[in-house]
Amino acid sequence: MPLLKKCVFVEDLLAVTFLSCLGVLFVIVPPFNETFLRVPLALSLFFFVPGYAFIAALFPGKYEISGIERFTLSVGFSIVLTVFSGFLISLLPWGYRPAPIVISVLGITTFFSILAILTRKLRDESEQFTFSLKEFIESIRSDDIAEDFEEPEEIPASVEKRRFHRSRSKVKAQGLKFQPEIPDKKPSRSPEIERALIIALIGSIIISTGMLAYAKMTYEEEKFTMLYLLGPGGKAEGYPNESFIDIPLSVTVGIENHEFQDIDYILQMRVDGEVIDESNVSVKNGEAWRDNLTYTRHKLKTGSSKLEFALFKDNATFTPYRSVHLYINNNNTLTHLDDQKYADISLLSDIQNGEMESTTGWTFASNSREITGSYANGLGLNSSSAYRVSNSYNGSLLDLPDQFGEISQRIECENDTMAVISAFVKDDFNLTSQGADSQFKYVAINGETIWSDSISESEGWQHLEVPISLKAGMNNLTFGLKQIPGEVQPVEVLWDGISFKSLADISSYVSENGTVETVPPTSSVLELPAFTNTTNFTVYWNGTDEGSGIAYYSIDSSTDGVHWEPWISKTTDNSSSFSGKDNQTYYFRSKAVDKAGNQEANHSEPDTQTQVYTGAPKVILDITPNPCKIATTFNVTYPVPLQSAICLVTREGFESESCELASSDNITWTGNYIVRAGDHFYVEAACTDIFGNTVSAFDELFVDRSISNFTIELTPKTIDKGDLEINVTPSTTLKSRPSVSVSGSPAVNVTYLTYSDGSYYYKARIKSELNEGEHKVSVNGYDLESEKMTGNATFVVDHPG
Repeated sequence: MPLLKKCVFVEDLLAVTFLSCLGVLFVIVPPFNETFLRVPLALSLFFFVPGYAFIAALFPGKYEISGIERFTLSVGFSIVLTVFSGFLISLLPWGYRPAPIVISVLGITTFFSILAILTRKLRDESEQFTFSLKEFIESIRSDDIAEDFEEPEEIPASVEKRRFHRSRSKVKAQGLKFQPEIPDKKPSRSPEIERALIIALIGSIIISTGMLAYAKMTYEEEKFTMLYLLGPGGKAEGYPNESFIDIPLSVTVGIENHEFQDIDYILQMRVDGEVIDESNVSVKNGEAWRDNLTYTRHKLKTGSSKLEFALFKDNATFTPYRSVHLYINNNNTLTHLDDQKYADISLLSDIQNGEMESTTGWTFASNSREITGSYANGLGLNSSSAYRVSNSYNGSLLDLPDQFGEISQRIECENDTMAVISAFVKDDFNLTSQGADSQFKYVAINGETIWSDSISESEGWQHLEVPISLKAGMNNLTFGLKQIPGEVQPVEVLWDGISFKSLADISSYVSENGTVETVPPTSSVLELPAFTNTTNFTVYWNGTDEGSGIAYYSIDSSTDGVHWEPWISKTTDNSSSFSGKDNQTYYFRSKAVDKAGNQEANHSEPDTQTQVYTGAPKVILDITPNPCKIATTFNVTYPVPLQSAICLVTREGFESESCELASSDNITWTGNYIVRAGDHFYVEAACTDIFGNTVSAFDELFVDRSISNFTIELTPKTIDKGDLEINVTPSTTLKSRPSVSVSGSPAVNVTYLTYSDGSYYYKARIKSELNEGEHKVSVNGYDLESEKMTGNATFVVDHPG
């Protein structure tokens, strides 16, 4: 690998590279390309700069060629390099244009400049080429470039110092003076080198001339047509790039005929592939045609649109002969339409019977007997009336023209204006396999379709808001069903709620196809704990909306889940602190409204509920029976669920005895207790709530040592027929409810009703066939010790004579 040294002098290479950059700037970049410097910089690019970099890379030495030779070769090879690069560029897609040419020259200059630095580094520093204007002038004046020169007797200290400054060799690092070898005289160049240089220069000129001659001789005049667009001032710049509703957008279109014959052209103006204007243009050979064409957008469109000008020869075909286009950003803001005629809806004629509640105002027309129209009660918005357009045909329309059925109404305007047509439409088509691409719902104004949607499945009610242009005089407004050749199936289309709105009132959430979001949002108050131990607690809610997004929430509260009161209205927050009262249950529900104005329906059931519990409410302890004979039942109730509940039974002078209680709902707890000894006890109900608080209730238990019995109450005591009420109260706790029977013939049916406060309730059906006289009610049961208990009572049956 060759040993690279320091390149002492690179300023000339940096200078030509910088000059190339200036050439690019002043040739292709406005406004610099309009200054007087464009011409001299362009000439330097083509006639000197790339050739100088090439020669610098080819001859890196100081004494290889003279200054005049370097200059001459630079000019010659600049021409050669420029011609070659231009020839290659003409074969590429960019074509032979100023921008790719000057950029290619910059690339060539940069490449050979970097190569020249590398080739200079291969030589000793004293032999590397350095540019000096004085030496260059002297070389021009000299007749002999190889003239002898005397060796200087002494090298000036400044030169010696400069050489040490430029050199970073190991000799300098060791502190030794560097003594360059000064040749006795400039080396004379051999005639062979001079001859080779001359031959190369002459050859390059011959090749360049030959290429130009070949291009001229083989050139055939091309038949072509130029189609172009011009911006303001007739320049190829400043094209329109944004469109506003109802604001004309103008562009100059030019056609130049170089077909060697007169041509009748067809010029189409298209927007997103849709032809919006077509004109015939006749241009004679060698002449040009220009005109300002105007595009005005009346529809809402998102993103950008392709405004295309397609040119055809003789006939309009699928592929245009020439085509140019612009991409236009669609600005849907309507603030520029601040004229009173755009804001005041009263200036427009009213639409008669837009709610379809009568049978006037609309005219139905159809070109098919299979498509009919009629008013339909109960099928419109909110069960109102609507206009129904129905197709009953099922089959193919391949051999038939377009079929339609439509309703129309004439609208009169005093002046040209714009408005928004608002309407609701619904179809009942629910199949997707066929018929979807052959049937359309549509809205038209003056014969121009401003909205359409294919019928592919049941979409529910669609809300349309479409800006329309109304001309002065009469305008025809049309709503209908259209069928094109293909497979169709029966379908029903309903129209309702047709009205005008001002542009200022149009929804901010109209989609590109002109439909307004109609699906309401959903929301819910998040689940709260069943109980909360503070009167101030946080309530959270959220919701979803697939379209415009939720605009705000409204939250209602209730103390019974039935009667609701507004708590928070129109909030964008998702939580808030609620202040309640102790031992009160609160219910919550939410309602969301999206940014398109759709409201969520009121929730029929609460979303969540919670009960405020901040302290220790009173524990209710019930002992039944008390006094008792052998056993009794402890009943503990508490306002909120308990973790546990036990009863501590204490006889004076003895330790407490624990009685476990059980519960099915953690609010009512029950346990049975059998008295083993003693007549008097203290009972404590110890309860632990869900927050870990311990609360208690106290009572006394007495024991009746008499024989266990039943207290039986009969109502009424004397009866003819009907229900005899039987109330049985045992003096002790029973293992199960007692059995009850009534004597008499025929047999009396006894039904158990309920148990409450230590008593059992029954009902006996007394019939008129039961014999008169005294009858006995017998009761049998077992206490907790399985001891049998019995009891009876009597009543009288008396049938009036």
